[in-house]
Amino acid sequence: MVDACVQYKSTCTLLHENLNKLQGLEKPSTEMIEDCMQCFAHLKKYNCKAQQQCKRVRDNTRQLKKKLDSTDLILKNLQFEEIYLQREIKKCLQYKSVDEELSLIPEKEYLASLGNKTPPSDQHLYMLERLKWELEQRKVMRTDQEKWEKSKVELEKEIAELKRYLASLPPQLEEMLATTTQVQEYLGTKLVHRKTQAEMASWLPPTLYNIYSQVTGYTEYLKLGTTVTINGDLEIAKNFSYDEDSEVDEVIEIETKHSKRRSAVNDPGKKKVFRAHPLTVEVVVPCDEGVHAKVLFTYLTKLRVVTVSISLMITTGSPWRDKFSVGTDYMSSKELLCALWSEDHGDDCPNPDTSAILNKYSLPSKTKIPNSLGRPFLWAQRLAGVTGWKSDAKLDIATSRETVPHFLEAIKQRCLARLALKYQLRNLSTNKTVEEGAVSQPTLLTEIVSWKEVQLESLTGPYSERALKHVSEKDTLYELVVRRGKTSCRSLLTLSLDYPVTPPFTLLQVESPNGTATSHNDNNVRAIEEELNVYIDDLYLEGVEYVLTKIVCKLCMCLDVYVEGMGLEPQIKFFINKFKGPDNVLPFVYNSEKQYFQHR
Repeated sequence: MVDACVQYKSTCTLLHENLNKLQGLEKPSTEMIEDCMQCFAHLKKYNCKAQQQCKRVRDNTRQLKKKLDSTDLILKNLQFEEIYLQREIKKCLQYKSVDEELSLIPEKEYLASLGNKTPPSDQHLYMLERLKWELEQRKVMRTDQEKWEKSKVELEKEIAELKRYLASLPPQLEEMLATTTQVQEYLGTKLVHRKTQAEMASWLPPTLYNIYSQVTGYTEYLKLGTTVTINGDLEIAKNFSYDEDSEVDEVIEIETKHSKRRSAVNDPGKKKVFRAHPLTVEVVVPCDEGVHAKVLFTYLTKLRVVTVSISLMITTGSPWRDKFSVGTDYMSSKELLCALWSEDHGDDCPNPDTSAILNKYSLPSKTKIPNSLGRPFLWAQRLAGVTGWKSDAKLDIATSRETVPHFLEAIKQRCLARLALKYQLRNLSTNKTVEEGAVSQPTLLTEIVSWKEVQLESLTGPYSERALKHVSEKDTLYELVVRRGKTSCRSLLTLSLDYPVTPPFTLLQVESPNGTATSHNDNNVRAIEEELNVYIDDLYLEGVEYVLTKIVCKLCMCLDVYVEGMGLEPQIKFFINKFKGPDNVLPFVYNSEKQYFQHR
């Protein structure tokens, strides 16, 4: 094949050269024409051979293709047969008999039923024998089942009759309870009230239910006289939804047993964010004779926090009622609850998701809870057992139980302290002191000239610089002026929110014929401030309610010692040693047993 191609190529080249030569001649020679004819003959010969050779190759290819198709068909048949066999093998491997899906009686019981009889050694025959025995047992069980079903129908009829009888009892019992209402009130049993409260407790949110159950259990066990009541509309509570943003009334109403408080919330976003549960828990804590603190717990469903508000009730005949004029605002909820625990002012919502919730309803991040709904104090969350605000957070019953006694005692002490404080402030505003705050001292000649509340911004002179170091924004400032003869003492008293836990802080400025004296230029004025600030624990020994009056009386006594010791007034009081130490400090401590003044 290769030689034929070479010869064909050389013939074409020779023919091409002869044709080129013929083109340049006018009369070609016979030899050249014969050469050209010979080349054409060779080309025809080669063409014939090429066609014969192509035919042979085509025939050979056709034979091989037939053979390949036959082999490919055989291969596909084998593959299909393989797939079929694999499928059949898989079916055989996955085959399960119907008895395999049945819950058969354990094999141990079957073998025990055979007794001395030997089971077949063949596994198939063994299973057939076991299935026959299983069928017989199931027939027996079916008979027993029909027997028990008949018995069940008879018992259901009997139970239905008893239910109809029991269903007729509640109306009769309610009628009996209604007729015995007066007897219950006379005996103090209040069965109807307890039943209503138990039903309402089942619809409380978990946090309020925890407060209700823990406070009720603690006070009933110790018989403290504290009453716990659930207030609100039970029908509304049954239909209340925690999640849906349902329409809220234009006025948020919180109904209590004796009154109704309204808080106008006009913003639709606030209505949804500050949505309160319709049921509230009211705890009435007895503080003193005729004095009760009514603490109201409310649950805000969107913010998931418990808020607290408080009001003070003074009944007719209470000794405290005579100490205040009729209609006096005894105490606001803010004054009574703020800083009940250290640094817990209830200004911010403890739920860390509050900002996100407010942002969701297009409210500013500093939006506060309305005062009518109370304040979300941290101690209220502990009392409710709240440990966190995650979806999987659980209530801590132990923390709630531990907080209950501290809560009741703190409320009682705070109310008594605030009543005493209001009583003292009322008397000091008329330049008088209360008898309950008198300390062991000689007759006071210093008189109260004025008592008034002042603002930190209005202070001038050395007061403002010194007060800024010891006063916070939440403290209340009072200015007291006392006088003995030509000497007057201007004092600034600071009352913190948790008074009297944190003692009042006192700053002094004495005006006398000798000039103006402060703790910076007069050692005795500094000693008086030390008596009122550093050694104030001496005034706490006989009770804490009237510490403010004791401080005022102590100041008047110290001013008497100051003017008499400095020779500004005739000396009436008895001093063993007039001055002590290089600072020439006067004796400001009164010895009540020996009735003279001495140094520390």
